[in-house]
Amino acid sequence: MCKTPDNTFNKLRITRAYIKLLCLPEGDARIISLVQIGNYEIRMLEASKADTADGPLFLIELFDHDAQSSVDSCICDDIEEGGVATFEDFISR
Repeated sequence: MCKTPDNTFNKLRITRAYIKLLCLPEGDARIISLVQIGNYEIRMLEASKADTADGPLFLIELFDHDAQSSVDSCICDDIEEGGVATFEDFISR
């Protein structure tokens, strides 16, 4: 049996969500849910567009549905180091 590390699955999850985020129509709220655990949700949001091409790709947010507020968020410049690391950090909370 072949086992793929969780990190690889998380990278694929983040990549897939980012592609979905890019496909959402302009003007709509651009948010993709990555996972919901109890009252908390980890979601990906569109980063505000800067005038530079090397700006952030997206934000990852830990959202508390009971309080209807963000608990934490992180600006991610790339999928693997920024996105996956943040996702795994938020999952561990």
